[in-house]
Amino acid sequence: MKLSKTGYSHISLPGDKSIAHRALILASFAKGKHQIDNFPTNEDVLSTLKIFHNYGLKYKFINDKIMIDSSNLLFKDSIIDCNESGTTARLLIGYFSGLNTNVKIQGSSTLLQRPMKRIVQPLKNCGVNIVSNNYQLPLKINKGTDLKSIDYNLDIPSAQVKSGLILYAMSINGKSTLRGQIHTRDHLENLLISLGYPIHVNEDKIEINGGAKINKNIDMKIPGDFSSASFIICIALLKRGCSIKINDVGINKYRIGFLEAAIQMGAKINISNKQIMYGEPIADISIDYSDNLRGIVIDKISTVRMIDEIPILAVLACYAEGETVIHGIAELKVKESNRVKSIIDNIQVMGGYAKLEDDSLVIKGKKRLHNTTIKSFDDHRIFMSFYIANRLISEKVYYDMNDTSYNKSFPNFISMVEGIFA
Repeated sequence: MKLSKTGYSHISLPGDKSIAHRALILASFAKGKHQIDNFPTNEDVLSTLKIFHNYGLKYKFINDKIMIDSSNLLFKDSIIDCNESGTTARLLIGYFSGLNTNVKIQGSSTLLQRPMKRIVQPLKNCGVNIVSNNYQLPLKINKGTDLKSIDYNLDIPSAQVKSGLILYAMSINGKSTLRGQIHTRDHLENLLISLGYPIHVNEDKIEINGGAKINKNIDMKIPGDFSSASFIICIALLKRGCSIKINDVGINKYRIGFLEAAIQMGAKINISNKQIMYGEPIADISIDYSDNLRGIVIDKISTVRMIDEIPILAVLACYAEGETVIHGIAELKVKESNRVKSIIDNIQVMGGYAKLEDDSLVIKGKKRLHNTTIKSFDDHRIFMSFYIANRLISEKVYYDMNDTSYNKSFPNFISMVEGIFA
């Protein structure tokens, strides 16, 4: 962290893990040598990397750069372990379904309880032979004889499902079409368009011309992860006298719901130096301490665009005057934990006000909070959110020292946070 002449402390963040997963997978389609800068090394992304390494992908790290050689990939019958990464699981269910190979996909911990029907059912409709117990991991994908292209209406706004189906469609000759809830984070679509792949994105549908090749090598820098940025933004807004500038952050329009909500609450935030890299918009985000935040109402559509950031938004809402209501939170119940319950439990034990009303989370701000022991529920975003909530109150944060859930997405989280408070 560096202090500039303008008084802002400058921070750079690890690369966006959603983009990193997808770039790795596309490197398997584009046989050859690739170079990806600002590559994150969180547990989720490393799960995807390890799987492809077992199929012959070679790689080496040079600082935060990864050099990849996908020239000699060989897909054989195998068992792959996604550990706790839902992104890895859902993307690779689609990917391996299209390869038409025998593979068992398994995971650990809470991933075994997370819903997979949303990706499995449309693939089964295309003739993929998938065997599972109640549509959950572990599951088996068996070779089939008559795989069909996709014509499917997405009924759940899930970028993971959308990307998994696109990856399947890329391996199936002919045109596939996705409709319905397609307006979710579009990192895969952006990457494919920038690589010249024949995918067409319209307002109401996505068309994929399957069987085409990717003839470009992937040579890119991954923008800073916005989900990680949200934690730093929250600190800067609530720590008296704080001014932070986060450089080269991804500001994909389907990812910045938290940023828009914070500005609506009265946050002092400025976005500058906007650019486009590999189809992804990036910018610098400057944040200043803001002591007059106010509660707001967030509709269901906006919630989709900040689904990963709801826990840290809940912390921010505790410091806002009045009531914050977040509608359409059902999806939070099927993350690494039931995040609705996790958020409410932590806020209440700190002396704040939070409750569930139908499908909405209600938080009343400006309650006197006190430091307590964090209950993370083995959920990285819950841990990080309430680490910050407690750190704002006291230099000492109480938590289970064996709890390293933050490694799932933000391994240097604690050192970066403590650097800001130093």
